[in-house]
Amino acid sequence: MAERLIPIIKKQAVFMSLLEKLKTSEAHRPLMVDVQRRDSRARDSSHIAFPPLLLAALERRDHELKSSRKSKTRTLLLQALFDHLSSKTLYPTHHQYVELLSSLITVYPYLKENFGSGYDALHESLKNKFKKERRPLVSDEEVARMRRKFSITGSGRKRTSEVVQIPLNAVRTPVNGPTATEEVCVEERNITEIVKTMAEEVKKIRPDMMFLQEQMTKTREYRRTYILSHPTREILMEFPCLRLPEILLLEMKALQHIDVDKQVTLVLNKMAPMILLRASHSTIIKRCLETIEDCQEGAVKKGLQLETAILCLPSLFSEDASLLFAFEESGTSQVVTPQIILSGCKEGVPLQHSLVKVTMDKEIIVEDCTDISLALCVLFSTYFVFGVEYPKGLKKTLTFLEAFVFKMKEEKFLPITLKRVFNSLCE
Repeated sequence: MAERLIPIIKKQAVFMSLLEKLKTSEAHRPLMVDVQRRDSRARDSSHIAFPPLLLAALERRDHELKSSRKSKTRTLLLQALFDHLSSKTLYPTHHQYVELLSSLITVYPYLKENFGSGYDALHESLKNKFKKERRPLVSDEEVARMRRKFSITGSGRKRTSEVVQIPLNAVRTPVNGPTATEEVCVEERNITEIVKTMAEEVKKIRPDMMFLQEQMTKTREYRRTYILSHPTREILMEFPCLRLPEILLLEMKALQHIDVDKQVTLVLNKMAPMILLRASHSTIIKRCLETIEDCQEGAVKKGLQLETAILCLPSLFSEDASLLFAFEESGTSQVVTPQIILSGCKEGVPLQHSLVKVTMDKEIIVEDCTDISLALCVLFSTYFVFGVEYPKGLKKTLTFLEAFVFKMKEEKFLPITLKRVFNSLCE
């Protein structure tokens, strides 16, 4: 009996010892792989041929390397990364981009951006650099082969004759909001009665906002269709409650599930000091600085900084500020999209206004906003409530607000310019 058991016990002991060795060897393998990866990344970054000027800028942590504006050092960095990758291929894969940029961030961690993977802006800039450099290389065999494989018929820039002319009135688009199943069903014959009741309520000195909000919910589907097929003047005559800032903000909250007034106070207020710093070249700041410096109360001073930052936003993207605001003293504005109108500004200083209005299609939407920050909330809400497209000359500014202040868009789908500006404001 014992003679038969001893060989079995011996085999079990040998098996357990081999299993223990296997466990210890497996435990060490991932660590070795990580070390090898780290070493390869460091070697990959060290093989990039940085010019002496760029190398010095990297060592001293030059802020222009993370600037949202085009700078010499940032251009040198992109050129060095391009030269390194283009020596291997003119069509880098996503893995090659990620490997190169992650190795760069590992060696120079201060280059890491404040959103996404940490190198989204660099990644997008480098991809655009490759596209730009490849475009004229028609004779290159690799480029020609890729174009035959992936080109799309009808793509590219359109001729001038094909470009649609800008309309004289604000362009309306369908407003995204609650579906018909989420609406309170109201018979068509009762719509007229509800609209009439709302108009009578608005005429009161102190309208009942809760009542108006309930009636707005009941007529939302009807109003959405009405807005798409009628000019601004007729819309305001049919729904005079849309002239009330409280109703506009509540309607925006119902459509997009966002409290714009709260977001401006919390998010944009924090960005205000950096916006003023980045937009120091703007002529508006020069007019407003004395007013801000003369103010002694901390809360009031912060409010003035926020108002100035709002007016300076278009200058961060080199856009037309007149599409955002105008002075009433300058005459009747020809802008048809929502616009802030400042009245009674002493010596042309925007902060010393006596009245703030919001207009669209030369019609007054809200006649008396308490300040510029509320006017911005009303203006932004008007775009969505009335279903108006962003004007081309202010699209970046409004998209920036939509994405980074109101959190209504995902960052990965944004243009590289907006990501750079946001990154510079978070430094």
